[in-house]
Amino acid sequence: AGSHLHQVHGALQMVDVAGVERVGETAEQVIDRFKDGALELTPERAATVGEAYRALVEYLEELLDGAAPQPVRLFPYYRALQELLGVERVHPGQMLELDLAPALLPGGGAGPVPDYAAARAAFEKALLPFLRGADVDAQRAQAGAMRDALAPVVHGQPQAEAHAFWLALQAVADLVALGQVAPDLYVKQLFGQINLQLRRMAQGHTNLPEALLRDALFFLSAATEPTPDARLLRDAYHVAGQVPADYLERRYGRVDPEALKDARAALIETKQGWDRVASEGGDPLEGGFNDALSRLAGASEKLGAPA
Repeated sequence: AGSHLHQVHGALQMVDVAGVERVGETAEQVIDRFKDGALELTPERAATVGEAYRALVEYLEELLDGAAPQPVRLFPYYRALQELLGVERVHPGQMLELDLAPALLPGGGAGPVPDYAAARAAFEKALLPFLRGADVDAQRAQAGAMRDALAPVVHGQPQAEAHAFWLALQAVADLVALGQVAPDLYVKQLFGQINLQLRRMAQGHTNLPEALLRDALFFLSAATEPTPDARLLRDAYHVAGQVPADYLERRYGRVDPEALKDARAALIETKQGWDRVASEGGDPLEGGFNDALSRLAGASEKLGAPA
């Protein structure tokens, strides 16, 4: 199985189907853990791997039918694989297809060199009640304070890439403050990571992690009514339209493949019986037509599809 799935993963990389490589990579890691005994092989865990590949096949079928690429739809299956590996922090932003060398970035800021320590102090002052609170209006106000705390950092970045990085982080806080993005677990994780990034900058580190930018762009893509800054960054990194509203729902694998197989077989038999009755006449109750129709009705009920 591992050998065959490795070939699948390689083929998808060759044809550059964006976003799906993460599912393949993670599934291969799980299979390797099964093989070396680091992860006990159980029917439930094997089913998780199977569900991921069924989702992958159905996603590819959607692409072949002309659907827009939205690899974030695979996130529930990717997260389940990561949880088997013991990964605690899995963010849907990891599924985005990004242009990491955008040509449409806004120019750098013209402000003074940022005081990262002061910015972090102001950011953290609003972050702590935001993480602990449950009142939506209060959380929006605290998100607005975090947005304001990031303003001097954004304006003090002369380089376009660094300016865009901090602008994306600030834009997420702005969207939360405006009620465009819900303050869920993933938002809270992002704000915690922003706080750590401010601390690293205050300590003299200059690295700007791609994962943090990716997570921020996820929320910019998800916004239903993006702000001008969010729209500008969405266009620059080509992430507009990549995040459907129901990305946390398990879209694929809802139909039992055995039920679908039975329904198809019953449909063929029923059609043949109908054609025979229509062309030859005679009693429809003879020749098994009614039995085939009953089997088709029974199999169809198991599909869970709308009438």
